[in-house]
Amino acid sequence: MNDRYQEHRTPTPASAAEEQAATRIDRAQTELRHGRAIRLIDRDKPSEASADSCVVAAVEALTELRLRWMSSLGASVHLLLTIERALALGIEADSTGSLAATSLRLRLPDDISLDALLGLAAVTSSGLSAVAALPEWAASERTPPVRAVAMDSALQLARRARLIPALLVVDVSAALEPALAAEQLLWVSSADLSKVPAGGGASLRRVSDAQVPLAAHDDCELVLFREDHGGAEHVAIVVGQPDLSQPVPVRLHSSCLTGDLLGSLRCDCGDQLRRAIERLAETGGVLLYLEQEGRSIGLANKLRAYRLQDDGLDTIDADRYLGFAADDRDYGAAVAMLKSLGIARIRLMTNNPRKIAAMEAGGIEVVERLALHGPVNPFNERYIETKQQRAGHLKPE
Repeated sequence: MNDRYQEHRTPTPASAAEEQAATRIDRAQTELRHGRAIRLIDRDKPSEASADSCVVAAVEALTELRLRWMSSLGASVHLLLTIERALALGIEADSTGSLAATSLRLRLPDDISLDALLGLAAVTSSGLSAVAALPEWAASERTPPVRAVAMDSALQLARRARLIPALLVVDVSAALEPALAAEQLLWVSSADLSKVPAGGGASLRRVSDAQVPLAAHDDCELVLFREDHGGAEHVAIVVGQPDLSQPVPVRLHSSCLTGDLLGSLRCDCGDQLRRAIERLAETGGVLLYLEQEGRSIGLANKLRAYRLQDDGLDTIDADRYLGFAADDRDYGAAVAMLKSLGIARIRLMTNNPRKIAAMEAGGIEVVERLALHGPVNPFNERYIETKQQRAGHLKPE
């Protein structure tokens, strides 16, 4: 079976500019995770135009020391939130167009505490007992949208780093340059993120493979793909000997540690995984196991969302309360994996119309949809109903 994929091993080489952009993005994400500030610029590279840049730091990883440093710069410090989080705080659109874009900035008081910031950003672990409404001081501190591309880039960096999408922002002026020069902040540009889009499809590399007999079928091959940018790893489980001249049965499965490994009853993921492999064992096919924990918000944020669901929110509103979209998954990697395996026509095992649309948009022909449902129990009943009623998932026929 290995020879079948030999011609698809090497991805299209990235340009030098793309490689440099990817390196800066990876380093910027690491800086944000460690609570350090970075400099985000609107241009392709640093220039003497201070107005083209800002300093940002992720609220989730923020320390008291870093908060005080940003407050000491002598410029206004803003809290950058997604529209989803702003709406959760009860902020409505107004005449300034505050919610016309994808983010909102709040000018912070000089004496704001770290605990207050963590509450506003929904970083605390206390569920809905955290800040769920805008404090009085913030009602008059909304600022009109400025430099929307840079703000969107900052939020993208936080999401890529699997952090809560909330950041402190200080707009840079010439007066701040001496203080910033002493810090030697790492810089990244908005252009970098456009050169290296999230999703991993363009930078996916086939790394290794091995025969791994499974309980459902002893003729299985695992083919591991790694994203050059970000390092996410996805696995194609080739079950049996699928006929590539015919539409291949395929399942796209997003990783779920709690359901797949621990047998959590809060979702139907583990049951769907096992049922999919059992059905593929009957016909031959491929299951793509994608590193997309929690609809791509990461395990830490998924557990935060679970706490919010215990407090009454459904799975979609819980993610939005944290500042995420209803579904942050991108299927570019799945498309690239199928093409690497020489698969162009599939019978897709899914209840999710978005997966069908993503495959077809990527050039994979979906010949047929195969329904796949897991058992309903008292713990996952609302979760499954929410997916059907609010996310458009198809119900059993």
